[in-house]
Amino acid sequence: MKNNILGGLVIFMVVVTCLLMLDDISNPQEQLSIQDTVEVEQVENNTDLAIVESEE
Repeated sequence: MKNNILGGLVIFMVVVTCLLMLDDISNPQEQLSIQDTVEVEQVENNTDLAIVESEE
């Protein structure tokens, strides 16, 4: 009985995931545009930065 419940739950989650993927593929106009923005902050005193040294 326990295996049947777990198997059913796995199948249910796979079906829900597939339906969500199909919904995303079928509606491309609703997707948000991704913009990569990077902000660089100038730091005069870099005493709080960590220095990583690699040993070879």
